[in-house]
Formats: sequence, structure tokens, C-alpha cells
Amino acid sequence: MKKLYERNITLSYIITCLGWGRFFIPVLALFYVASQVPLEQFGVIMGIFFLVILLLEIPSGVIADLIGKKNVIIISYGCYIIELILIAFFNGFWIFLIAKVISGVGVSLTSGASQALLYDSLKKLKREDEHKKISGTKMALMNVSMAIVFIIGAYLFTINYKLPAIASIPFTAAAFFVAFLYKEPYKNKRKLTFKNSFLQFKEGIVYFWNHSYLKYIALLTLVAIPPIAILQSYSSAYFELILIPISLIGVIAFVASMLTAYSSKISHKIEEKIGEKKSLFLIQTLMVIATFTMALMIPYYGVLFYLIVAFVYGFGNVIINHYVNHHVESSHRATMLSINNMFRSMGIFILIPLTGYLIKIKSMSFSFITLGIILVVYLVGLHIFSKNLRIK
Repeated sequence: MKKLYERNITLSYIITCLGWGRFFIPVLALFYVASQVPLEQFGVIMGIFFLVILLLEIPSGVIADLIGKKNVIIISYGCYIIELILIAFFNGFWIFLIAKVISGVGVSLTSGASQALLYDSLKKLKREDEHKKISGTKMALMNVSMAIVFIIGAYLFTINYKLPAIASIPFTAAAFFVAFLYKEPYKNKRKLTFKNSFLQFKEGIVYFWNHSYLKYIALLTLVAIPPIAILQSYSSAYFELILIPISLIGVIAFVASMLTAYSSKISHKIEEKIGEKKSLFLIQTLMVIATFTMALMIPYYGVLFYLIVAFVYGFGNVIINHYVNHHVESSHRATMLSINNMFRSMGIFILIPLTGYLIKIKSMSFSFITLGIILVVYLVGLHIFSKNLRIK
């Protein structure tokens, strides 16, 4: 049995790498535009995408805690396959909206479940203290695979704008089938019924509400983390504005992904050296710097500021996910992770359409400056609100 839980760790590495074989990500905004979805509609679709995740985050976490993380992960990858087929072979706002809604269902299902399954496997092996390191290795491997995929994806886009999406289908399909090999670490204490779902949901909300640290992490995630997703979503359009040729976007995405892999890999070392409080402060500080410096729209050299985002993406994800896992019981793990992810999705849902709207009526530079101001004001308020919270 021990070998099966150890295998879960390896499978987690493999599935994550396969699942992120999405060749269109480095040219995401340009891919949408080429598929007859202009930037303002792209912002609307992304906003609805995160609204779907927002609405389903907690219910999906409850479902994962009831029917098992493995089953939820399998369903989520089925959703990704449907999304890819739609965007690979069809064009237009409504098709892409439907595809992104289906993808949102998949993301909400897997967001808490995959993290919870990994932590529970380590708990079964009595290796919870290795979670930061293993989670960092997982994200590092994911970003190395993404780096390779991205440089190929940008090249495929120059040949035919649909090729990156078509090439992504086999990788996601492979992840779907590999997920069947997972071993569920803990048996479900309750069956999936409406009564049990409501009871699990109610207990989860009470658990969260009574846990001041989880509330602090959620409030931090609400605004400090969304700019990462926003700046990444608009990155290809940003590169175009700072005079980066499309042929080089794949190279930049490769470098950024490798940097994310590196920051993920060393995140546990940084955190153990500077502590929890300084780690969270570092994430906030770097995001403020990245947002304002990217707003300068400096030709060519503006790429360096985007790399700050890549670094924070790796470091921040590993550290924040670990802190949530560390403070939660197994019976509520997926639910608590989903609640935290819900706050992230809420922030993106609010901020990404605003970013797109400001780009349309003003400029990308003005939009990023506004995002930076919102970030600073919010973080100062959060600091005042939580200054008595005990953090190492």
C-alpha cells in the first residue's frame, strides 16, 4: 500500500506535466484575436471563466471531499479535452465562451483536489514535512515541460494559428487516462447526497470562519495573486506593444517558465531561510514592482519586468498552497483549498474585465498603473487589518 501512495507522487508529477501541454498559452491573447475574438471580448470571456471557477470552487471542493479527489481529477481532465476540441476546430465569441465555461468547471474541480490528494498521500506516508519541497518539485517539472511546449507553441502559431490548440489535445487526453492510476489516500466518511453535501459545506464554512489564519491567506490571495494571472493573460499583447516579434514570444515564454520552475524548486529553501512572514511580504512586494514596471511599456527591456511575474508565480503558488495545507485537517482539505482558490478567482473576476476595459478606452499602460494602485491600497489596508496576527 505504501508503494501506491508513493506512486501518487510520481503520477502527480506526470499528470501535471501532461496537463500543461497547452501550446497556445504563450500566445493566448493573440490566439483569441486570430480566432475572431477581439481583446475586449477576450477580457469578457476570461472574466466569465473566473466567475464560473468562483461559483464552483467551494461546491467542487465539497464534492472532492465526498466522492474522492481521484474521481474529481478524472472528470476535470475530461472537461479540458472538450474545451480543446472546441477552440481547436471552431471560431468566434460564443464557441470560445462555451469552451472556457467548460474549462472553468474543470479548473474548479481540480484546483483543490489535486493539491489535497498530494498532501494526503504524503500524510499517509508520514512525510508532510516534505510537502513544500515536493510541491516545489512538481511545479518545477510542470514549468520545464511548459517551457518546452511554449517555445514550440509560438512557432506553431506562426505556421497556423490553430496548430497550438490541436497539438494540445493528445497531452490532455494522456493526462486523463493516467489519472485513473491514482490511489485515493483516505476513504470518504460520507456518501454524496444533498444532505451530506450541505453538511460538509456548512462544516467547511464554519471551519474557515473560525480559522483566522486561513481568512488572512484568503484575503491576501484575493488581490495579491490575481495580477499574476492578469499579466500572464495579456502577456502576448504586452510583448507586441514593447516591440517583441511574435517569433521571439516562444523564447521569452520558455525563459519565463524555466524561471518559474527554478523559483518553485528553491521556494522551500527561501521560505525556511526568511520565514513565513517575510515570504508573504516578498510575494506582495514583487507583485507591486512587476505591475508598475510593466506599465512603463519600455521597448524590449520591458521583458525583464515580466520575468518578475514568472518568479513570483512559482514561489507564491508553492508557499501559499503549503500554508493552507499545513493548517487544515484532511477531512476539509479540498474544501479549504477550494475556498482559498475561490478568493483568487473572485479577485481575477473583478480585475481582469476592468483591465480589459481600461485597455480599450485608454491604454495598456494606464490599465496596469490602475491595477498597481489598487494592489498597493489593498495590501496596505490588509496589513493594518492583520498586523496582530501571529505569523512566524
